[in-house]
Amino acid sequence: MRLPVLMRELRTTSVCLVGACSLLTACESTDVPPRPIPRDTSPRTLTLLQTSDLHTNIFPWDYFTGKPDAKRGVAKVATLIKQEREKNPDCTLLVDTGDTIQGTPLGTYYALVDNAPRHPMAAAMSELGYVAMAVGNHEFNYGLDVLNKFKSEVNFPLLGANVRDSADGSEVFTPYVLTKVCDVTVGILGLVTPGVATWERAENIPGLRFDDPLETAKTYVPRMKQAGADVVVVAIHSGPDRQPVGSASNPDSWLADYTDDSKWADRGNLPGENEAVQIAQGVPDVDVLLTGHTHQPIPKMLLKNPQGREVLLTQPNRWGSHLADVQLQVTWNGERWGVDAHDARLHVVDDKVAADAAVTQLTQNYHDTTVAYVNQKIGTTTAPFPGGFAGRYVDSPLGDLINIVQEEAAHEAGFDVDLSLAALFTNDGALPAGDVTLRDAYSIYIYDNTLYVMEINGSILRRALEMNTLYFGTLDASNLPARPEGAKATSPVVADYNWDLYSRIDYGYDLTKPAGSRLTHLRFQGADVTDDQVFIVAINNYRAGGGGGYAMFKEGRVLWTSADGVRDYVARYMQSHQGLSPEAVNTCNFSLVPDLYTPYFASTLGPAKCGPSVGRQGGDLRGPGRLPGHQ
Repeated sequence: MRLPVLMRELRTTSVCLVGACSLLTACESTDVPPRPIPRDTSPRTLTLLQTSDLHTNIFPWDYFTGKPDAKRGVAKVATLIKQEREKNPDCTLLVDTGDTIQGTPLGTYYALVDNAPRHPMAAAMSELGYVAMAVGNHEFNYGLDVLNKFKSEVNFPLLGANVRDSADGSEVFTPYVLTKVCDVTVGILGLVTPGVATWERAENIPGLRFDDPLETAKTYVPRMKQAGADVVVVAIHSGPDRQPVGSASNPDSWLADYTDDSKWADRGNLPGENEAVQIAQGVPDVDVLLTGHTHQPIPKMLLKNPQGREVLLTQPNRWGSHLADVQLQVTWNGERWGVDAHDARLHVVDDKVAADAAVTQLTQNYHDTTVAYVNQKIGTTTAPFPGGFAGRYVDSPLGDLINIVQEEAAHEAGFDVDLSLAALFTNDGALPAGDVTLRDAYSIYIYDNTLYVMEINGSILRRALEMNTLYFGTLDASNLPARPEGAKATSPVVADYNWDLYSRIDYGYDLTKPAGSRLTHLRFQGADVTDDQVFIVAINNYRAGGGGGYAMFKEGRVLWTSADGVRDYVARYMQSHQGLSPEAVNTCNFSLVPDLYTPYFASTLGPAKCGPSVGRQGGDLRGPGRLPGHQ
């Protein structure tokens, strides 16, 4: 009767001894080791989310108008980021492609007025879990100290493979990152437009050089593949060098064959400024290009690489107005993962998208401080200074005011200029009658451009003036467009900041003539300008460096550059010139044919002082710029 009990005891002892042996290294065991869990090689979807050109727009707010704007801001795009991440939480990466720390008074305040706190963009972006950010050209606007402080405050790397030490060619920023998501290794290469070297003040980029992005990509992409990248993403602050003929706002237009020159129009780039397409077409093994810089909503472009494989390109516009969403279908080929299919779309920020509570809470104090800063009164006017098209389509007091500011700033630096040129950047900037705030002053000069004094000749001036008219389409005086914006060129569309208004020269345009032959007269102090005539001009750093396609200015000689921004000169001028009168500021020295002010604005704003029937300083009322039917 004891046998079953004894057998049970022996079996228990046996089990205990096996267990003891497994814990002792000296024990020998004949057990077969457990099988490794097989690798999951089932197909999967990777999600790449991208922002770009945020330009310190965190809140849905326009600091230049003092009004809400439901179509912008990191706080709003954060809501979309979190929503899209929830759909594929384990396989989603978030990337930014630069121009982050400059662009609004918020950026100005926390770079130049109080740079002690953690940067508001660092606080907002670190909350959202970016894996990397490619630096943009505007990252350098405040110098390397401000940029390096921001770099130290974020919890993700800043990438810039083509930013090099000019002495030894070494890397200044992390060139790329490799990150594993869903068992797939994704390599992200960061690049920036080399236009930085043209546009930026030398003291802001000491010891740096900016190499060609295409050649840099050819060097680094093979390294990334060798280091184990299954998927190669190029995050580049640069965009397509051309845009679709016709409507660039139509998503289908971006899918046109890029090799068909009849479907694409040149953007007027600096050499190498926008090389995203060339990288897609010329560098093997690139899967996706996340682009920026050109401030365009590009849902997707499809390009062919040297092996004939399709490469996807996207861009999410500017200011947090869109979120780019790339979907990559990846499969295992027995050795590594590869992209089988891809697609992309843009999610739009609008009044249906709520601001994210976490980002809002983190940055509310920054926003409130900036609003109080820009709302301080700095000056007064006797009457309004209209902006937008009303300020561009006639020789206006607002354009003259900016040029006077630039002329006086140059004079204070010891340079008496012969002429100045400036643009009205947006359609919102204007000065009201009565009290003027810092916000109002900033609204008429929204960029952080600095001032240059240059020596140019009459040939440079004439070519720049002729190029200036590319802003307009060819017009029929008897059949003008129904709305003022309809007078602008459409192929390609030219940015408002590329129409310059000049002082102290007498010139005119006939917009009924084709581009290239629209300048009707050009005189200085009553005499026709000759090609070899020398002029000292006040001009901003962007235009002086050839920005906007005005490469002729690079032929000039820089005599002086300012430490302060033109925007700050505007504010100081208004503080020291209370009671500014638009009538007193306005000097008539240019004309347009046909008259574009009277039909669109005279009924609401009254006649312009420099209307078509008014004689011009040094000009001829009945000269080539005279309007038909005007005496």
